[in-house]
Amino acid sequence: MKVEPRPLIPSDVRSAPVEAVRPVNSRQATAFEAVLKTRKTQTRRSLRSDLEELTSAAGVDSLLFGSARSLELLEHVMEHILPSLDAETDIKELAHDLISEEIEMRRTLEQQRSEVHA
Repeated sequence: MKVEPRPLIPSDVRSAPVEAVRPVNSRQATAFEAVLKTRKTQTRRSLRSDLEELTSAAGVDSLLFGSARSLELLEHVMEHILPSLDAETDIKELAHDLISEEIEMRRTLEQQRSEVHA
């Protein structure tokens, strides 16, 4: 393997003056800051509108998530979906306990509501 020596840098390149960076004048800085603020505001507005659009409940029937329907869904998950999950036994037991507790809390809440209205 042969190592070639590096070519020498001509002396005029080494001593060539470096052009100084000109400082930003206040008008440029103000314009730059204005552009940044505009972009931030537009981004926030866009994200807000997207979020509001996603969280709006327009067109969703409130009975879909009513008490009786949610109990049916939870029971279905507990009886049919949970046993077929590919998970450890401890995780399945924990999920079963959690869903059972949620079902019990919803039934208790529904019972309390019916007592208040009676």
